[in-house]
Amino acid sequence: MQPLVHDHRRGPTLDRMAEGWFATDDDDEVDEAQQAVLDVLRARASSDHWPMIDPADTSVEFPGTYNYGYPLQPGETSFGKVLAWLDVPDPERRSSLLTVGVYFTETDMRGDCLHNQMLTLPAEPTHLAVIQAGTSQQMAHRAAGWFLDILRRPIVRYEWLRAGRVYAHRCLFADSGHGLVEGRVRTGELGPPDRRIHVRGDQP
Repeated sequence: MQPLVHDHRRGPTLDRMAEGWFATDDDDEVDEAQQAVLDVLRARASSDHWPMIDPADTSVEFPGTYNYGYPLQPGETSFGKVLAWLDVPDPERRSSLLTVGVYFTETDMRGDCLHNQMLTLPAEPTHLAVIQAGTSQQMAHRAAGWFLDILRRPIVRYEWLRAGRVYAHRCLFADSGHGLVEGRVRTGELGPPDRRIHVRGDQP
C-alpha cells in the first residue's frame, strides 16, 4: 500500500526504515522525554503490525512548529511535549478517513480526533477521546494501544447509486454508526443506501 501524499510530511527512505514510524526531521531537537515516547510508539507500531497503514501516514510534531495545534497555556513550557498523530487511510480511494493524535506532556496525555489541517483537538471530547497520566513510557504504550484499536475498528462505506453510478457516499464506523466523511451530496435524506462496502478494519 502506498502512503497518502501530504505536503507537511516526508516518507521514509530505505536507510531510515527503523525510524519510518513517526519520523523526525534532521533538524529536530528531541529531548529525553520526547525520545522515550517516540521509542515506544515506533517499537509498538512495528511489533504490533499496525494494519492497513504505511509508516509515512504517521507523523510527529514538536512545540514551535507551524502545525503544532495545541497552544501552550499560561505558565507552560515546551519541555517534554510532543504530538504523535496519524491519518486513517481509505486504501481504495487513497484519501484520509480520519485524523487522530495524542498530545503528550511530561505527566499526562490527551488523544482524540484532530482537525485534519490545524491538528487541534475538538472543543468537546468525542467518543474516541483518551486521557491518561503516567511516565512517558506508560503513556506511549497506552497511546500505541489506542492507535491500534482505532486502526482495527471496522469502517464501512454506504453508497447511493443513480443510473448505475455512485451518486453519494458516506463512511462510518460499522460498530458504532459514528460518521466519518461523506461526499459533496448530503446523505441524510436519501433513504437507505444501495450498497454497503467494507473499507478497512476488522470485519463487523
